[in-house]
Amino acid sequence: MVLKNIHSFGAKGDGKTNDTEAFLKAAAFFNERTGNGTLLIPEGVYIIGKQLFSNGDVNKSTYQGIRILDFKNSNNLIIQGEKGTLLKYADNLKFGSFDPVTGNIFNGNNPSQPDPKYAGDIGYCIGLTDCKNITVKTLVLNGNNKMIQLGGLYDDKGIQLMHVGIYIHNTQGVYIDNINASYFALDGIIVTNVASDKKDDINITNSIFEYNFRQGLSWVGGNYLQAKNCRFNHTGKSVYCSPPGAGVDIEAEVGPITNGIFEHCEFIDNTGCGVVTGGGVTSNCTFTDCTFWGINNWSIWVSAPAFTFIGCKIYGSIVHGYNASNATEATRFIRCYFEDKAYKGQPSYGKYLLECDGPRRISFDSCTFVPHAKPIAWLNTSNAKTSEEKATISNSQFIIPEKEGNNTPVSFSFINFFNNTTEFKKY
Repeated sequence: MVLKNIHSFGAKGDGKTNDTEAFLKAAAFFNERTGNGTLLIPEGVYIIGKQLFSNGDVNKSTYQGIRILDFKNSNNLIIQGEKGTLLKYADNLKFGSFDPVTGNIFNGNNPSQPDPKYAGDIGYCIGLTDCKNITVKTLVLNGNNKMIQLGGLYDDKGIQLMHVGIYIHNTQGVYIDNINASYFALDGIIVTNVASDKKDDINITNSIFEYNFRQGLSWVGGNYLQAKNCRFNHTGKSVYCSPPGAGVDIEAEVGPITNGIFEHCEFIDNTGCGVVTGGGVTSNCTFTDCTFWGINNWSIWVSAPAFTFIGCKIYGSIVHGYNASNATEATRFIRCYFEDKAYKGQPSYGKYLLECDGPRRISFDSCTFVPHAKPIAWLNTSNAKTSEEKATISNSQFIIPEKEGNNTPVSFSFINFFNNTTEFKKY
């Protein structure tokens, strides 16, 4: 095992010098020895980020971002910062569609089928591809998205190009601790593993992913990801937003997703949902003692099987729930607290605390519901054909606050319960 200081590769960390070349040399050094060491990045402000201009070469993207610390086939590696270590992207990098001859903003790219020759991407800060046993800790990664030059649309959903704090692909045994990956033009972190029966063992603790354009975390493939004491807040609340704009997007694009564990995490004030599930084969995720706060969108969007929420605080509406064919697949809320509580003077999102349009077997056990201005539930479980398939709210309490200044309870109603498909027990 070898210890190398980033300064030995020529980095200044003075907040003025662009240190991209030093980081490229460091990555090349450790890739050559397949990892087996520690890269120390001492306290300092390291300016990073460069782009290559195609200068009219239509076989290349207009602006090609440089991947800063790009590790491949490297094992047993530690990337270690210190308190006060900041990697910050340079001003005026290009992101979106640009003319490959002039370099100017280009608005004629077909959003639904964009031509890559117009692309301007920035790359990622830390990349892990086909690696094992990697630790990344005590770093601030600032994508500086407020100082990016935005180009034309790229993709039918905003600008979907690479600019990410940490990119993980087919890598196992990752330990991320005390990382702040914020203000990126795409995501704070992406995990894109092809799932297998073997655990990926992706562990993220005590970390912050905020004010990114598209997501705090995009999990698009893999088996076993654990996030503890993390914040996935304020996505799309910088200067731009690309959909979904979620705190966390769990969407099986490269392969199945299973075994997600989120403990003591925040999903607050995102332009999209706090947590959203997308297409593909996704299952078995648990959220324990987490806080969800939807202001512009739903707090939670679940359309995948075996999602369980335990002891969570949920402000704003949840939507959907999985249409489960058996008890194992059902969406469950246990000891959760629901309230339409304002966030910094902004009302929480939704018409009801619960907006669930057809999920069989969805259940709310030992929960508390506190409505202020919204009815408690719109539950359509018309798909239910047996009593076991009905939605249930059991062992729960409903607290109706008094209106300010008088003793009149806030009115609320349960509406649109179809064919008596919802049961209420012991409340």
